[in-house]
Amino acid sequence: MRRVLRILALLCVLLTGMDSLHAQRRRIFTDRKAFGKVTYPSTANVTFNMVDGYVKVTGSNRFIFPTSDNSVYRPFAATADGTTGAYFSANPAVAVTSSHKGGNYPPLPTGAPFSATSKDANIGKVSGQEYWDINGATATKITLSWHLESAMASLAPGGNLAKVYIIGWNGSKWVKIPSTVDAVSLFGSTSNTSSGSMTTNTAIVPNTYLAYTFGADLSSAREMAPGADSALVAADGTEILKPENSSLDDVNAAVYPNPARDRIFVRNSKSIKQVSVVDMSGRSIISVNRNYEHGIDVNSLPAGIYLVNVQDDEGKTTSRKIIINK
Repeated sequence: MRRVLRILALLCVLLTGMDSLHAQRRRIFTDRKAFGKVTYPSTANVTFNMVDGYVKVTGSNRFIFPTSDNSVYRPFAATADGTTGAYFSANPAVAVTSSHKGGNYPPLPTGAPFSATSKDANIGKVSGQEYWDINGATATKITLSWHLESAMASLAPGGNLAKVYIIGWNGSKWVKIPSTVDAVSLFGSTSNTSSGSMTTNTAIVPNTYLAYTFGADLSSAREMAPGADSALVAADGTEILKPENSSLDDVNAAVYPNPARDRIFVRNSKSIKQVSVVDMSGRSIISVNRNYEHGIDVNSLPAGIYLVNVQDDEGKTTSRKIIINK
């Protein structure tokens, strides 16, 4: 009999859907494109459901919205009557998630996708893991949560969550929203890089921003190039990205100044065959194989983060992150 009960319990978990955070919450679906939603009173404590789609609250008590996407549970909290929101387990720069009906939704919400390179100069990195669409005309403090799949450690090297904050898309770029890590998170535990939440310092009108996610200071962001498996620091204090299967001697390249505005300069311990500048979507913007000794003109590039790939005469490539400021 006990064996039968264990099997039934396992089937219950599989049928309700699961992620690494809440294995036995029942999934409720709404149509994201049609803006379908589930409405709860703000006095509700939603323990057993998670909504894959939009949730609306009535009442002005602090409410934890049980939002999820494809079994990834990421609640947010607000206190204003009529606040509505949904969670997207997708890169905001792509903004495409799958539908429970099959296939993918188009980029959502209206105005998506949200470029990771269009951001205020004081934002070093934009989360590529997730975002929320939160709507409402009444000001409220907003709390966003994270878990292991959020890769918060990549935004906060060394576990320094003080360098991470909530950011909002204002229609053309990401802007920083002053926020503070919650001592006790929405999950009821102490916030750390594995699990936690943070709240805006002041009340804001949710409709101010088209989307919300996490960002990090310039000093804490590390943009890893494709094929890079670790980061090193050169003698001049700039960051070197170490390609796979390479030694420290292979990465003695430097790109400076960083940040740059008009021109960048490249030095390398070996003869340089080619230098290319690549945006964060992988598109090659500039490529030179001579006359780089006098600097490479980057004045035409929009402000943002780029990778400079330095290929030596042995065919080995070192990728360096640079920031273009305007």
